[in-house]
Amino acid sequence: MRMNSKGYTLIELITVMVIMGVLTGLAVNRYHDLTQDANISATKGNLGTMRAGITLIHAKALITGISASNPEWPSVSELNNNSLDASRPAALANLKLIEGPSGGVCASACMPESMVSNLASLAARKTIVAATTAQADARIPPGGPGAWAYDPATGQLYPNQATPNDSRGIPANQW
Repeated sequence: MRMNSKGYTLIELITVMVIMGVLTGLAVNRYHDLTQDANISATKGNLGTMRAGITLIHAKALITGISASNPEWPSVSELNNNSLDASRPAALANLKLIEGPSGGVCASACMPESMVSNLASLAARKTIVAATTAQADARIPPGGPGAWAYDPATGQLYPNQATPNDSRGIPANQW
């Protein structure tokens, strides 16, 4: 062997490459978990925004008085159009659930997106579908082409799917 040998042996290089591969594999898995957690957090934030809007509309409906032309909770179509019907009392007519376009411009795309939904189109990930009171009380996803489930009789809104679970193990339909 030479005394002045410079450089690394093949075994040393392979060892370093294996270590780098293992570290890269761990980093990719951690990044994937962070992406899922971010999508869950964004969906929960969007859910909170919509629930706050529904609660505000409910409070304003109670103040103006409940009647056949002014139901206590907004309808599914009102939520999907992001605008209360013009048949409501003047104080509520055309009131928006969230800031943004409404009516025909909205076309089922105004509501915030469910970032964890497995639906293919963006419009479907923003659409609200009707749930019965029994489904809403048990938090059963009614299915259908929408990411959000809403019971217009009680004002309950929740994700229209059971997966994924959040970091505490709570399924999406229970958020």
